[in-house]
Amino acid sequence: MEVIVRTGSILKKQIEKEIAKPVAFSRLKKMTEQETSKATEKWYRNRIDVVEAAKNARQFRKNLDKISPETLSSAAKDMMWRKAKALKDEFTVGMLSKEELHPVKGFFENGTTKWTIDESKINALHSVERNLAWYKKNDAKIREFKNLMRHLCPQDPNAGDIERFRPKLRGIR
Repeated sequence: MEVIVRTGSILKKQIEKEIAKPVAFSRLKKMTEQETSKATEKWYRNRIDVVEAAKNARQFRKNLDKISPETLSSAAKDMMWRKAKALKDEFTVGMLSKEELHPVKGFFENGTTKWTIDESKINALHSVERNLAWYKKNDAKIREFKNLMRHLCPQDPNAGDIERFRPKLRGIR
């Protein structure tokens, strides 16, 4: 028997579910497999407490279920992609450019160009203060975007990277 709910609560639950980063997910999966093998293989019987290993395996499996991405319907994927796009459009407003956040200056020494951080430009532009204010304003949106991207692209460790949306250059010199 299948219960059909048209309120969208299942979709909301999928969108709000916290998904682990691929590295954390694979590490927890490996730990679950190790504890499961300790609890089931004969070799471990006289060497460790198999009851404790079984308890750990159940706990790891429960945690793995909480943080693993679900199989999404096409409607859910579409809604998540739209929401991710809307969030991206919101948090990129006011984002400092790469040049404002990491200004460098070059100088010529012994036939080679050396690059160093331009601290005077950082201070003049108030880059640190402006970036902190932008981050505080957009922290919740960024976290939600990253979680959506981990759900939509669970195998891509760079799916939630917001640096790729950072403007390259603005007219500030």
